Amino acid sequence: MRFSIKTLGCKVNLCESDEISNGLMMLGFQRVDYRNGDPHICIINTCTVTSESDRKVRQLARRMRNINKEAKIIVTGCFVKQNRKFLEDIRVDLILDNDKKKDIQGLIEIIIKRTAEGPAPSWPEETIIKKSGTACTRYSQNHSRPIVKIQDGCEQNCTYCIIPKVRGKYRSAESVEVVRKIKELEKNGFEEAVLTGIHIGKYGVDLENAYRLDRLIGDVLSNTGIKRLRISSIEINEIDDRLLSVISKNRERIASHFHIPLQSGSDAVLKKMARPYTAAYFIKMVSRIRKVLPDITITTDVMVGFPGESDEDFSNTFEMVEKIGFSKLHVFKYSPRPETRAFEFKDGVEGALKSKRSSVLRGCGERSRDLFINKNIGKKHIVAAEMIDPASSMMSGTSGNYIRIYFRAGLDFVFSGRQYPSLKV
Repeated sequence: MRFSIKTLGCKVNLCESDEISNGLMMLGFQRVDYRNGDPHICIINTCTVTSESDRKVRQLARRMRNINKEAKIIVTGCFVKQNRKFLEDIRVDLILDNDKKKDIQGLIEIIIKRTAEGPAPSWPEETIIKKSGTACTRYSQNHSRPIVKIQDGCEQNCTYCIIPKVRGKYRSAESVEVVRKIKELEKNGFEEAVLTGIHIGKYGVDLENAYRLDRLIGDVLSNTGIKRLRISSIEINEIDDRLLSVISKNRERIASHFHIPLQSGSDAVLKKMARPYTAAYFIKMVSRIRKVLPDITITTDVMVGFPGESDEDFSNTFEMVEKIGFSKLHVFKYSPRPETRAFEFKDGVEGALKSKRSSVLRGCGERSRDLFINKNIGKKHIVAAEMIDPASSMMSGTSGNYIRIYFRAGLDFVFSGRQYPSLKV
């Protein structure tokens, strides 16, 4: 049987899709493109973080159904909780909330069995199969830097964010499971892995003995030979001295990069967002981080057009972004999400002004990025090679400080005969 899987959204979704995909391939399924591979089963793993995310899901779901009229379509992920009626209206066969996502392989096994027993397979109830575990337990050939999910859930409840409602409470993977996963990746030839979660800085809050992210990283480094770990997005108030210490002591094996969401440089807006810090605290902590880790690269997310954001608020954000000098800036416009507190705020910012502020801030980010790249010209970096063009022997990969670097493979590499699972042609 053939299946397709399409993933929208964050690294956690990518990790979960990898696990689903590998599980099905272990059953003998062939993975194909939904557009031309004639799949029997189509899976969409969705995102709902913004209205644009929702638009992409709707567009993809309609297209997938139109192209594959006879296929069984499964939709899972964050979008489904708020959009069941839409999915039912376009005749999706199975809708699974995030906590049922892990059941997909088992549900499809039932389909296979029922198909073998009779001419017309029926679709099982979504509650039949149960599996446990938070960490992804397999790696995928789809990513050069394998993603290891160590945590799920968020309880921060920022006023604009729907994620706590669709991802639930904090749940952390056991450290032995994470170490086992990294060892498996290492055994299969991978040299770098990304630790990710919905709210990674809260790793361990549900575990015993104050076992937190710094201890997990220390145990992974002590018990595996993985050459480099990379930490995904983390909040500024969750980077403490213990975490800085373990990174400082292992600089050669931990990527020198933090992605720390700022969202706004205005205290008034941060308070209205229910973000757990002030602008001054953020600046102070960035200074502290750079003092301990002088070579650290910091990237960020910034939201413009949040309800009530005045010209002064935006000016404060712009000035703060310029002052800190992020190496990369992801700017996005606020979009109201139903069932969030901010959805009820009445002092919205008009669309044209949102777009103007976004453009201004993006320009600032591009200048900052150019400055950062120029500072690295002439420096040597250790790169996890990810892609190769066999015709030219040109390779590319990501440095520890999050720069895409291009270089030519040496003859000793080209003729070595060694298999590198991280390399994509």
